[in-house]
Amino acid sequence: MTKSALLAIIGSVVVVAAITLNLVLDDVNDTSQKKDSAAQPLQQAKPKAPVKTKVDAPQIVRPSFDIVRINPQGDTVMAGRAMPGAKVEIFDGDKKIGEVTADQRGEWVFVPTTPLAPGSRQLSLKMIGADGKLMPSDSNVVLVVPEKGKDIAGRPTGDPTQPLAMIVPKKGGGGIEVLQKPTPDSADGHTIALSVDTIDYDEQGKLDVIGKAPPSAMIHTYINNNFFGRSAADQKGRWLQSPDKHVKPGVYTLRADQVNKDGKVLARIEVVFARSVPLTGVKPGSLIVVESGNSLWRIARRTYGTGFRYTVIYQANKEQIKNPDMIFPGQVFTLPSIN
Repeated sequence: MTKSALLAIIGSVVVVAAITLNLVLDDVNDTSQKKDSAAQPLQQAKPKAPVKTKVDAPQIVRPSFDIVRINPQGDTVMAGRAMPGAKVEIFDGDKKIGEVTADQRGEWVFVPTTPLAPGSRQLSLKMIGADGKLMPSDSNVVLVVPEKGKDIAGRPTGDPTQPLAMIVPKKGGGGIEVLQKPTPDSADGHTIALSVDTIDYDEQGKLDVIGKAPPSAMIHTYINNNFFGRSAADQKGRWLQSPDKHVKPGVYTLRADQVNKDGKVLARIEVVFARSVPLTGVKPGSLIVVESGNSLWRIARRTYGTGFRYTVIYQANKEQIKNPDMIFPGQVFTLPSIN
């Protein structure tokens, strides 16, 4: 055997040995890793953290009046809403006249022990929350209690009268609501099913129309026979329409139709109102000459701060006014002072 052949055989043996050794080592490593893996205990999956449910903060309910009923003798019942369990303080002007605690439904009732004296006054509310913070109401109640045998303008009368009560927002605008009218809705004492109680407007001529109808009744309104708005009366029979529409100064006819689900008219009422130019310099105790576009509502709003006082002007000048919805240029009206 040559030297070259011998070297080749030796080299082949070395290669085979190396390959065999590698295979053995691989088997040993695999076995060792399997033993190590078997020796390690199985790790349990970590439980997922519970998902936190977002809890909505309790809704803040400002104190409010829902009902104010007062008889000619000044006996009064008031009711409204607030946060459940909150203390509600009732004020006559700056004088606190009582306090109550709202029940778990957020409802409260207050009956003053002393009758309210004749005159005009403003009722307001303050709520004391669980944290001790005071929260005032957004609206006040304006009351006008006439003297016995007199109307709310202080004039002697033999007609049935009762105090006037209305909710007036502190910041003005819409949302004015009559809680009690100074006179019955009809001579026989029956309530008129459909009525237009308020037609208010701002400086830009945007209208708020408020009235009464049977609960859930559908009301369509028209101005000069042009469709104005649609709304349903709530469960207390109140309805409000305040669409984003404006009217220019002038005289208008507003028609309200109570309709059924098929659109058939069940009841209808029409009122004439005027949007006047801005009134300035009008004060109680003075005289005013009616100009084109004026209305009792507008004059009362500028004079007394609320259009609902139009009844005061009407009572003081009813010899000249056949229809409180219609006054004419050139008429001279007295604007009585109200204490």
